[in-house]
Amino acid sequence: MNILKLDKSYKSPSARGVALGNFDGVHLGHRQLLKTVREESLRQNLCPSVYTFLNHPRKHQGETTLKEITSLQKKAELFAGAGIKELILSPFNNEIKNMEPEDFIRSILVNQLKSRLIVVGFDYRFGKKARGNHEMLQEMGKSLGFQVAMIDPYNFGGEKISSSKIRGLIEAGEVDRMEQYLGRYYAIRGPVIRGKGLGTDIGFPTANIKIDSNQILPKSGVYATYSKVDEEIYRSVTSVGHQPKFNDRSAEVESFFMDYQGNLYSRTVETIFVKFLRGQISFEGPEALSRQIEKDAKEAKLHLHSHTDMINY
Repeated sequence: MNILKLDKSYKSPSARGVALGNFDGVHLGHRQLLKTVREESLRQNLCPSVYTFLNHPRKHQGETTLKEITSLQKKAELFAGAGIKELILSPFNNEIKNMEPEDFIRSILVNQLKSRLIVVGFDYRFGKKARGNHEMLQEMGKSLGFQVAMIDPYNFGGEKISSSKIRGLIEAGEVDRMEQYLGRYYAIRGPVIRGKGLGTDIGFPTANIKIDSNQILPKSGVYATYSKVDEEIYRSVTSVGHQPKFNDRSAEVESFFMDYQGNLYSRTVETIFVKFLRGQISFEGPEALSRQIEKDAKEAKLHLHSHTDMINY
C-alpha cells in the first residue's frame, strides 16, 4: 500500500475511490466502509483509497486528554489488510477546520484526488462548522462527476458500534468484548526497555514495554495476553499500572512470557489483550509476588488456548 502525505502541489494521476473518516480503532463499522470502497473501486477500475488525518481532529480542537485506540502505523497495516491501495494523510489544522465544505469537495476531493467514488459513514461531517455531510456530497456529485456511497450504522446486539464506545470499554478493562466490536483483540505496541529487574530476581523475568503517551491503555490490573515478537506469538501475563511493591507511580506495561527464553531489550512487542484477570495487589515480599505470578500464569493459560484467529488479522 502506498502512503501519501498530501500537500497543495499534489494532483492524482488517476481516478480513485476514497473512503473518508478518522477510523480510530478501525472497528467493524469502519470495515464496512473499507469493504465498500474496495469492491466498488475494483468494479469501476478505480484505485481504492482512504483519506484521513495525521492527527485527531478532537485533539486539535482542544481535547488534549483524548487517547487513541489505534496508532497511525496500526491503521495503515489494517487498511492494507483490507485491500486499500493508497492511504492519503493530511494534517488537521485551522485551514482544514475553517475550509468551507464545498471548497473541500472541489479543491481536495475532486481536483487533487480525482475522486470518482466517495464512501462515508452515515454521521460523517466535514468542513467549517461541520456543515458538510453525505447529502451535500451526493448533491455536488451530480455536477462534479462522482458517486457517493453512505454506510449505515453497524450494530452489535442492537447497539451502534462507535470509537467512543470502544474507548470506554477498554478503559473499563473489558478487553474480552473487543472482538465483538473490532473483529480482533485489542493490542498495543512498543519497544522493550530496561526495568528494575525485580521479575528476574524472583524467577519470572518480565519485559517492560514503552507505550506512546497518545495510546489508550486498559485500566490498571493484570491481563491474560498474547505477545507478538517478529511475527511469533507467545502466551503471556501482562500488568498494566504501577509497581505495587515499591509505590512507583509511573505508568507501566510489563509482560511475563510463558513460552519465551532470550533477550528482548530494544525489540518491539505487540501486546494483545484477551482477558482481565485481577486488579492490582500490594505484596509483603518477593515470595508472595512470585506465588501470585505463578497463579496468574496458570489462570491465563485457561484463556489462551483458542481464538488465535483474532490475532493474525
